[in-house]
Amino acid sequence: MKKLFFAFVMAALLLGGCSKDDALQLPKAVIENLSGATSVSQGTTVNLRANVTCDLEYTISWSVNSQMVAEATGDTFDFISYQPDNYIIRLTVVNADGTDSDEITITVNNDLYVIDFEAASVLPFVATANGGSGVVDGGYVDAGSGIKLPASASYIADWDYWSWSGTAISQFNDVTTAGSANQLNAYYKDTSTGFSGYGGSKTYAVVYGGDITFDDDETEGAFDHFWVTNSAYAALSMKDGDSFGKKFGSGDWFKLSIEGYDKNDVKTGTTVEFYLADFRTATSQGIITTWTKVDLRPLGNKVHTVKFTLDSSDVGDWGTNTPAYFCFDNLAIKK
Repeated sequence: MKKLFFAFVMAALLLGGCSKDDALQLPKAVIENLSGATSVSQGTTVNLRANVTCDLEYTISWSVNSQMVAEATGDTFDFISYQPDNYIIRLTVVNADGTDSDEITITVNNDLYVIDFEAASVLPFVATANGGSGVVDGGYVDAGSGIKLPASASYIADWDYWSWSGTAISQFNDVTTAGSANQLNAYYKDTSTGFSGYGGSKTYAVVYGGDITFDDDETEGAFDHFWVTNSAYAALSMKDGDSFGKKFGSGDWFKLSIEGYDKNDVKTGTTVEFYLADFRTATSQGIITTWTKVDLRPLGNKVHTVKFTLDSSDVGDWGTNTPAYFCFDNLAIKK
């Protein structure tokens, strides 16, 4: 799991329109903090903008703790980190007459616990086959947080079939095989690592009728966010159609609804909705093919169980025809 990364927004190279006169025309660089915060939680984006005064052509660069961010050469820079630390962000502006710079310190606080499934203790719970036969019956409990991801798997002899439900831990990375033989794959493969987890990591979770809960009956907490993407099974069904589900087109959608419940099974906060596929308008995003951050804070601060519901525009006599699977990674909860 990548604990630290820099997200940035590219902007056009800034060019002044005036001619140079005899006096030196040094640039003036000031960082504007659009977010207004210099002390933030892990995973919080800080939006920065360059306010530059200069009559000559100039270039912009950004660095974090003296490390240049090569692709960040525009007037906006979005910083995000999951690693608690102090980060010095420097803006440098250069023109033909000289250089000016400004810097800001962002403190990332150690207030989130992130389950990224990359610890060695997770390995015994990783699915050994791409379906019910590989799912670990009983599920997985994260020792550091007490979070449980229940799962059940059983063999049905009369049908010669493995049935499963819940949350499986997966390291599979097949994004091309369609159908139920490919149940435990995210519809994402990192171009650098070849792995399918968030940020190019190896391990992630696949949900099929599962939920997230604490392993005891009393603990309640605040869920901050997690990263979500489609399963390959669902994505390829929507992309091409199969024997059960239709090929998605204009007006179609596949939606994940997330609800929080306290220890007494009373709903907390408000429902979070995320469209795993959206063709409702001409400008809708279509099928999600990357890991996307989903904010869980609306669920409230006293959540014992997080429950998921998957709905689709493609519905038949037996309910939703779209395979009811999705994947998540980097589950973050407040300490």
